[in-house]
Amino acid sequence: MSFINYDERGNQRGFNVNGIVGAVMIVLFFLALFFIARTIFNLVSLIAPILLLITLIIDYKVALNYGKFLLKLLKENTLMGIGAVVLTVLAYPVVAGFLFFKAAGKKFLMSKIKSNKKEEFQDYEEVEDEDFLDLPELEKSVETKSSNRNDGDSSNDYEQLFD
Repeated sequence: MSFINYDERGNQRGFNVNGIVGAVMIVLFFLALFFIARTIFNLVSLIAPILLLITLIIDYKVALNYGKFLLKLLKENTLMGIGAVVLTVLAYPVVAGFLFFKAAGKKFLMSKIKSNKKEEFQDYEEVEDEDFLDLPELEKSVETKSSNRNDGDSSNDYEQLFD
């Protein structure tokens, strides 16, 4: 619905309600998205300590390597290191979930690699015949540049471009 008046020249005066409704809908959408994300973050923050303990049980080296990464970042680039430590503290549920999935994925991949190593090798057949691929000998022809230019053969026209 729009409330638009026209003046004596036919120019529009007034405003369009559709633009306002669209802007309000966008604001409501992002507001709902914020509340959903906040609820999920609160739920994950409740299970974050449990995820961190499970991560340490599965593979403690994942958490240890993350700590080494933070220390290395503090030594090499102090400002970025401080920022990473602050974000780690503020977003600990996200970091705990990340470390958990990294440890679980690493364990899963290692179990797959170990199960693939236990498989038997396929039998193969050794080929004893040395002449199983008979190729004719190549005849090497030595031609001089002057003979290519003077004989007028059309097959050598292409080669003359590079002489």
